[in-house]
Amino acid sequence: MRRRSSQIQGVIGALIVLSLASCSSDKVDVSDSSASVDTNQPSITSTTEIATTLPGEPSFNGTLSSPITGFSEPVDLAIRPSTDTDPATTFIVERGGTIRPFYSDGTSDDPVADLSELTKPGGEQGLLGLTFSLDGNRAFVNYTDLAGDTTIDQFNVDPDGTFIMSSRQTLLTLKQPFPNHNGGDLLLSPEGDALLVFTGDGGAGGDPLRASLDLKSYLGKILMIDLTTAPAKDTTTSAKVLAVGLRNPWRVSYDSVSGNLWIADVGQNLWEEINVLPYASTEGVSFGWSAIEATHPYNADQEAINNTFTQIAPIYEYEHIDNNCSISGGAVYRGTQVASVGTWYIFSDYCSGNVQALCVTDEMTSCGVLSLGNVPQAVAVMPDANGELWVLSLSGETVPITKKS
Repeated sequence: MRRRSSQIQGVIGALIVLSLASCSSDKVDVSDSSASVDTNQPSITSTTEIATTLPGEPSFNGTLSSPITGFSEPVDLAIRPSTDTDPATTFIVERGGTIRPFYSDGTSDDPVADLSELTKPGGEQGLLGLTFSLDGNRAFVNYTDLAGDTTIDQFNVDPDGTFIMSSRQTLLTLKQPFPNHNGGDLLLSPEGDALLVFTGDGGAGGDPLRASLDLKSYLGKILMIDLTTAPAKDTTTSAKVLAVGLRNPWRVSYDSVSGNLWIADVGQNLWEEINVLPYASTEGVSFGWSAIEATHPYNADQEAINNTFTQIAPIYEYEHIDNNCSISGGAVYRGTQVASVGTWYIFSDYCSGNVQALCVTDEMTSCGVLSLGNVPQAVAVMPDANGELWVLSLSGETVPITKKS
């Protein structure tokens, strides 16, 4: 049975303000990047649900600020935790293999790591994810190798954040049957003793290998690697399956305030979805693919196996209309620069470029969507070390979300 009911777009469609462009359901290579960032601000439409489920009417006084250029296909931000002597620092991940310091004014610096000899960017491949140990002394990266297969490596890190490239150890290797749906996110467990790896279903279309719900496959899963033991000698079997039923999770975040895990999962033909659940409740759940796409039936032959798991319904889904086709998550705003009431999860769509703020009630249902503007080729909305959010674009821009003047 599903743990909660889904709040779907058909119910709150009147709240959505979109102006988007048509494309396929999967992310593609960088094309024309001459389009500019649109910062026009539609307003949210209040509903009775908003007024009765949160203390005061929810509001998010944020807007897209001017884009900052000069990056090479940025896809992720990662925060190195603070130490006794140094504050937390932010790093930006560029798909070609470089990792750079990222400062609060949007500027960067020379790379602290260069993995360009290990990976080849293109399509949905390249250097895709980064996270750090709690003490900041180790870094973990997720990339596709030169053969296109997923590789999870760890590196020792100097006090100044520089990766010690000679310390590289491979923790997990996963053969990819197709060049798309690689996932790419990494998260450290709250206790710091495990690494979570988010994988796609292996690619092509429609889950042809029926991998996502198959416990014998690492594809379409949340995997866990134990960091309290030495790296396994067999890196093809070094992870534990925690959850199943993902298609292509693209940008995942952990909200330390609520303890919730947020997963944006790219859909197939019709629907994009956002999932949220307590981190502590991750093990043994299914997100449904490919028995369902969001909340809609898809592969009937997968329904029976899907019903053997505890199922998680999306908190929000939206249709492939008005040029929406590929969700890019996504984080809850926990900064201090934007005045807000209530909980807001900010995400984007790669094809349309629309950046949106999803209002979330205390009961973890959706209570409206606010459009913040448009960033072409938006691949992620990620927080920096101060909790402020940045929209990353494959065109080479980072766009801060700031308070309205």
